[in-house]
Parts: sequence; structure tokens; C-alpha cells
Amino acid sequence: MTYAIHPVWSTTNQPQSMRYGLYKVSADGEQEIAQAARLESVEALRQHLLHPHRNTTK
Repeated sequence: MTYAIHPVWSTTNQPQSMRYGLYKVSADGEQEIAQAARLESVEALRQHLLHPHRNTTK
């Protein structure tokens, strides 16, 4: 599975309101999975989706 992270602005007049979107990429295009204010949050989710067994606790 391929995932992409893109910045998402609600308006270009307020760049401080930028968020990050996580998208699933397929032959049909991109589908948004999640949005967060922090890049680290979106990256953590992407890593969990790519490696689900690494993030389980015993």
C-alpha cells in the first residue's frame, strides 16, 4: 500500500491554519484517510498503517 502526506490549507490568507493530510494512493487517485495539525501525528499514523505489527504492545 502507498500513502502520501500533503499539507492542507483551509485558506491561503491564513497559512498558520495549515494542517496535514494522510492519503491512500491507488490507481484511482488519492483518498484522504486523516488530517492533523501536527506532521508528527500524521507520520505516526502512516507508520502504523505501513507496519501494524511493530506497534502492538505485549
